[in-house]
Amino acid sequence: MAKKGLIFLMNEKPKGNDGFIIRKIYRFIPEFTNIITTIIELEIYTNNICVISFYEHNKGTDKTKYKIRSNIGSGHTRAIFRACIDAYYELNQDYALVFSASNDIGKIEEDNSRYSAYTLFLSIYFRNYNNYIQQGSIAINTLMLYHQSYQYKDEADLFYKEFEKKVEKNLTEDDDSDKP
Repeated sequence: MAKKGLIFLMNEKPKGNDGFIIRKIYRFIPEFTNIITTIIELEIYTNNICVISFYEHNKGTDKTKYKIRSNIGSGHTRAIFRACIDAYYELNQDYALVFSASNDIGKIEEDNSRYSAYTLFLSIYFRNYNNYIQQGSIAINTLMLYHQSYQYKDEADLFYKEFEKKVEKNLTEDDDSDKP
């Protein structure tokens, strides 16, 4: 039986046009439910920028895995969000946190329920949330947080503008590289 909880699996190097320095891959299985494995990815970029995404293991294709909803309850969802934040905190440095809430397959919604859930979760569980500067776009369901003392503010702002453009382009092209 697989060990439950958040487990670091490996570091993955960039391939092709990947812009990240390293992708940290984790497996998460909650303690309290049937075994549903979630893969959590932290893509680390220059200037201490971290993009978090996750998906249910063995669901969908590389193009759809971030858009497929799992049939899980709110407690399980909260546990996955908590595992994402725990993986982020393992970085042990000051990182900007970026996420994008994917739309369901075949839908493009402004301010979708995933985005609302993420922002609510962060406002409750993210340490010192009120000390973080936020940038976001409800129209394309993206958000970036960084601490007021973060040393790469200008670089993070530029990264986020490019990230928003990429997500918007992916939405209009119906591509799936926008991650939750």
